[in-house]
Amino acid sequence: MKFTKLNEDSSWLWEIAGYRVLVDPWFSKSQVDLHPLFSTQFHLKEQPAIAEIPKVDFIFLSHPFTDHCNKETLLQLDATIPVICIETIQKKVKKWKHFHTFKSLKDAPFFVEKISENRLLDLVHHAYLISENGKSMCYAPHGCKQVDKSKKASVLMTTTTTYQLPFFLGGTVNLGLGKARELAAVLEANTILSTHDEAKIQKGLVAALSKRSFSNETDVLALKPQETFDL
Repeated sequence: MKFTKLNEDSSWLWEIAGYRVLVDPWFSKSQVDLHPLFSTQFHLKEQPAIAEIPKVDFIFLSHPFTDHCNKETLLQLDATIPVICIETIQKKVKKWKHFHTFKSLKDAPFFVEKISENRLLDLVHHAYLISENGKSMCYAPHGCKQVDKSKKASVLMTTTTTYQLPFFLGGTVNLGLGKARELAAVLEANTILSTHDEAKIQKGLVAALSKRSFSNETDVLALKPQETFDL
């Protein structure tokens, strides 16, 4: 498996089982949740053009939020590329009437499963296990509070940023370095690979109420855009 970072947030190109998979593509200048006055975030740096992205076989979307499931970016992609995601994300993307084919996780041509426990009021902290030839990576871009303890991964791709909101706006969204280390211990991961740690420009109500704390530790591998990690 090979993982190439495409921007400083959480957009990736994964190469698994001979397939190229575009993960959580957000390449528009900004993303809006509900309304610009509620929450708008801006990338700090120029994003890759769609034409610069290598041809991919699949798109994988981990969360329904606009920094993972970005409509402006996704509608620029070839509509014949199959989209792999859980049912709640499928319902959102199908409303756009763009992509022709959707696949559940179990129907993906490579091994991917959701290993985070389902929590009624927690739509943020999903964790996915990707495996090939006895090697596994866990993708948890916001961190994860609870995973199936029988699952193991040598690499944990997750955030080390703490991003806190008031409880009525979802509480702690990005769980931070401490929780990343705890999750790595449960998974028996020997590498923490940073993702979703871009220091984005924020505007709106959410920005005014948020608290962010960034970490830069020697036990965390932070790739720059276009750098790769081989597993």
